[in-house]
Amino acid sequence: MSKYCPEPCPCPQCDNYRDMLEESLQDEICDAGFYAQIANEAPTDILREIITSIVGDEYGHARLQASLLGICPPPVSCPPDCPPATGDFETDVRAAIRGELGAIRRYAELAGCAPTPEIRYLLTSILGDEYAHARIWNAMLLGQDICDYPCR
Repeated sequence: MSKYCPEPCPCPQCDNYRDMLEESLQDEICDAGFYAQIANEAPTDILREIITSIVGDEYGHARLQASLLGICPPPVSCPPDCPPATGDFETDVRAAIRGELGAIRRYAELAGCAPTPEIRYLLTSILGDEYAHARIWNAMLLGQDICDYPCR
């Protein structure tokens, strides 16, 4: 039993809901910092602007989760235990895609454990953002491939 699940929880992972939410918050802060570094590697101004927008989304997700936890959101920075960008745009974008896909799974688990329908909706909404980010990152790679191999 936990405060999030007053009856015995059918899902043991829900017993650690607050810990999962705190870890998710930290992941969002790390992602925002990592993506800000990728923005500096972007080969075009348009890609840089798109990535900067994703940075803002990730920090917004962190702020929402901080409010659910009743804490102040951390500052916009890459904490020291977060992996830095490699400096290779394609490699880092591929890492971003893996991160977004992991976030989709994480938010599905969090939403499944949410204590109220409103919190479930909020987490599902963030899940949708993460899915959109994965598609955007993937389009960046596809666009780069198309530019590398023009039509004949």
